Amino acid sequence: MRKLRDVHTFYDPASHIWRGLPTPPLWNPDQNLGQAILGMLDRTRSKVVQISADSGVEVTGAEMSLRTVRVAQNLIKLGYGNPEDIFAMAVRNGEHAAPVLFACFALGIPVNTLDPSFQRDDLGHILAIVKPKLVFCDSETLDELIPACHLAGITPKVILLGDKIAGYTHVEDLLTPTGIEDSFVPVHLDNPSSTPAVLICSSGTTGRSKAVSLSHSICIAHVANFFDCRASDILFAYSSLYWLSGLFTLLAGTLAGATRIITRAPFTVQRTADIVQRYQLSVISFPPSQAWAIVNDPTTVTADSFRSLRLALCGGSVVSASLKRAFEKRFPRKVLEIAYGFSEVGYAVTSTREGFYRDGSVGFTRPGVEIKIVDEDSCAVGIGRDGEILVRTKLVFLGYFGNPAATEEMLDGEGWLHTGDIGRFDEDGLMYVVDRKKDIIKYGNYQISPSDVEAVLQGIEGVAAACVVGIPQENGNDLATALVVRSSETVGSEFILQEAAKKLPDYKQLRGGVHFVEKIPMTPSGKILRRLAKEVIMG
Repeated sequence: MRKLRDVHTFYDPASHIWRGLPTPPLWNPDQNLGQAILGMLDRTRSKVVQISADSGVEVTGAEMSLRTVRVAQNLIKLGYGNPEDIFAMAVRNGEHAAPVLFACFALGIPVNTLDPSFQRDDLGHILAIVKPKLVFCDSETLDELIPACHLAGITPKVILLGDKIAGYTHVEDLLTPTGIEDSFVPVHLDNPSSTPAVLICSSGTTGRSKAVSLSHSICIAHVANFFDCRASDILFAYSSLYWLSGLFTLLAGTLAGATRIITRAPFTVQRTADIVQRYQLSVISFPPSQAWAIVNDPTTVTADSFRSLRLALCGGSVVSASLKRAFEKRFPRKVLEIAYGFSEVGYAVTSTREGFYRDGSVGFTRPGVEIKIVDEDSCAVGIGRDGEILVRTKLVFLGYFGNPAATEEMLDGEGWLHTGDIGRFDEDGLMYVVDRKKDIIKYGNYQISPSDVEAVLQGIEGVAAACVVGIPQENGNDLATALVVRSSETVGSEFILQEAAKKLPDYKQLRGGVHFVEKIPMTPSGKILRRLAKEVIMG
């Protein structure tokens, strides 16, 4: 491996803090995010910035800017536009999602981004916290949204995207000419670093989601700089705006002047291969579950399927060394790069880069980031020792909306974010994430990382996917228990237990057994929902 320490990442042995390069953000964070977006759209007026893979419709920077301004001005005509209001969006990546979001930014209105696939209970949970005055919603989601609003005790105005339904305003009503488009000026923000732009939800993998408030400044400096996006790039992700991956694909692509490919359709290997080849993608972002599906498809993809890619970005949950190696073997001369970030930073705090990787690592500390590992007494520990990962950046999130207690637990007085992840650094500055602190399984005073056991299970012939959780017992032990999706019905639980026993130490054995399911409970972006997995096992 080429030299990493003291070139790309730096270690202070006194404080045990790792620091990335002091590189400033590419764009000025001291402005309205909508202002920055409209400025870039004006500079890419003749360039195609968005293409729908569903309809083939191409949108130039000039057209995207015009749509954004018309949406903003027509919202004002309807009596909306007060920065004190909050809007919500539960939409797929359709043609009009971007201009609606950009218009809200330009008006200074915070937007709570929701996933349109969520059922009324999850939608109602977040809506009750945020209490939006207006909700943009896919027509297919309306049957869940209305009951969710009742659960939340709110009656927001609903504007539909997708099919038109009698009695509801449609997004096309907001795209009518105003005659004063040239006069539009984004709302001036006195303090962009303390003004919320997006309320993005925490993943909800271990508990109910919280609304993470990200400022205009952090969206410009962090979200839009999540990865190295170039003006020449053609990029794509399935994730809706609910997920950080969907948000950074939109913002990074737009502010870099790149071209984004969008689709409202769900992930399939065939669809992914078609999109990559049809549009000659250069950047794709996906979770490990999608990457595994692509790697393990024997017929749809070939070694040349991803020939156009310069960057395949994977994250959101554990990216195993076996997945990375399998991807790179299947697609020669392509590298699967790993990003480790989280909603509260809106950024990849570590990432790999070709030549800077060891099995199990999540890369090195990114520019503008400080990381330290602390023990159970909150004391920083040195190289090679496990502990909780704490992260600090110049710009910090504005807290969990409506939940100051959770904010205080996450963000301490010195600006350190307590991630709840367990990790360590090696001598060269590569970081390793052991697992979620709350997901750790304890048995006989041993701590078991679910991902360690999952990696073994996924290597067993006939196992398509696996999720391991700890089922608590009265004696204080957790029994490691697996949910397994089979690729062959002939594979039985005893065979899996025997094969796993050959590769796992005694304390990691699956004492809770193996339960077969048709699918692993996951978020729409591919993260395992361990709390739901426990519910499935415990009945």
